[in-house]
Amino acid sequence: MRELNLNGYIDEEIWFGDEITPDGLHSQLYGEDNTAVDDVHIRLNSYGGSCNAATRMFDDIRAYPGSVKITVSGTAASAATVICMAADRLEMTPGSLFMIHDPSTVAYGNERDMDEAKAVLRACKESILNMYGTRIRISRNDAASMMTATTWMDAKEAFEKGFVDGVTEMPAKLPTDSAGHKVSLETAKAGVQAWFDRKTKPFSMNRKQQSVSEPACVQPAAEPVSAPVLDNRVRVLTTDTRLEHLRF
Repeated sequence: MRELNLNGYIDEEIWFGDEITPDGLHSQLYGEDNTAVDDVHIRLNSYGGSCNAATRMFDDIRAYPGSVKITVSGTAASAATVICMAADRLEMTPGSLFMIHDPSTVAYGNERDMDEAKAVLRACKESILNMYGTRIRISRNDAASMMTATTWMDAKEAFEKGFVDGVTEMPAKLPTDSAGHKVSLETAKAGVQAWFDRKTKPFSMNRKQQSVSEPACVQPAAEPVSAPVLDNRVRVLTTDTRLEHLRF
């Protein structure tokens, strides 16, 4: 079984060098010539990111002709849980964490703009619940309430509620942040907050995309690069633009 590692924030493009992108995943999953059909095991560690990018990755995994097993090894938070739902078999290592919450965005404008932004967020949450509904053993209403409350689960609770299919056995050789290393809740929360800060705090509009030798989905997480501070708020008048900045 072919092994892939997804480790980083989920986004449409590579800016900081630590992103998992739909194009990067597609290239690794399907191969450069789009002919791969073998079974794949994806080891996932991600604090979340773009809801739109995660949905694209969900669809790509679901369309893959081979079997795809995903193992959460570290943390699957926010948008990363959407990717998880695409697996034919989904497991967590005993020390990993799983977090679901409501989507959010940044918006400014008049009253109509705010109503429009809220409508997009409601639709985004419903679409996420549609994907959770393919696997979970709790009701849609209960899952929606857990999202509103921002719920962190260990492997046992995630399994009991049906978010994952099983908890892995303790391997003989442990990967980083995996079975024998229980992930700190404080560290995981800080990782999620770092994504929010990255997308909500003003930074340079003139930033340049990182050049990486391999797709971001196989790169280890890196520290964000400091950039000059400028106002980077996004208006909500254009639906495509607003969806692009949805953070889940």
